Amino acid sequence: MNTNTSAVLETILLVDDDASIRITVKAILEMQDYKVIEADSGEECLNICQQQTPDLILLDAVMPGMDGFSCCAKLKKIFDYKCPPILMMTVLDDKDSIYRSFDVGITEYVVKPINWGHLTSTIQRLLQNQEKNNELKQQFGEINNLKQAINTKVTQSLKRYNQKEPRRAVILSWSGLM
Repeated sequence: MNTNTSAVLETILLVDDDASIRITVKAILEMQDYKVIEADSGEECLNICQQQTPDLILLDAVMPGMDGFSCCAKLKKIFDYKCPPILMMTVLDDKDSIYRSFDVGITEYVVKPINWGHLTSTIQRLLQNQEKNNELKQQFGEINNLKQAINTKVTQSLKRYNQKEPRRAVILSWSGLM
C-alpha cells in the first residue's frame, strides 16, 4: 500500500503498447492509491514527460517504434540527474537485455509475467528512495548556500581587515589565506 500520507498522490507513468497490461497494472496501482498516467509508446511517454514529471516511470522494453531502451536513454537526457526512477517491465530476461537496460539508465528491472507483490513492493521502495534522494539534494543545496554565505562573510571580513592593516594583508595573501 502506498505510504504517502499527503493529499497529493504519487504519479506513475505507465508505458506499454499492450492495452491489457496497461489496464491490469493501472487497476492494481490505483488500488494502491497511485495516480496512473498511461502511454502506449515511447514517443507518447516523451511527450507526456515534456508536460509533467511523473514520480516514477514503468516502461516496457519491447514496443513498436521507439523501444523502451531508446526511450529510457532519451528520458535520461531530458531529465539528467532529476530523472524519476525508471522501472522496466519486459518479457526479455536474457543477460544482454538486462545489461543493456542498466546501461541506458533504468533503475530496476521486472520480468513479465509480473509478480504483482514484487512489482508493488519494488515501486514503493523506488519511490521511498527517490524521496530520500530529493531530501538529500535539498540538504546539499542548503549546505552549499551556507558555504557561500560563509565565504562571502570571510571575504568581507578580510577586506575590512586589509583596509585597517595593509601590511598584514600582504602576508595573508602570500600565505594563501586571501
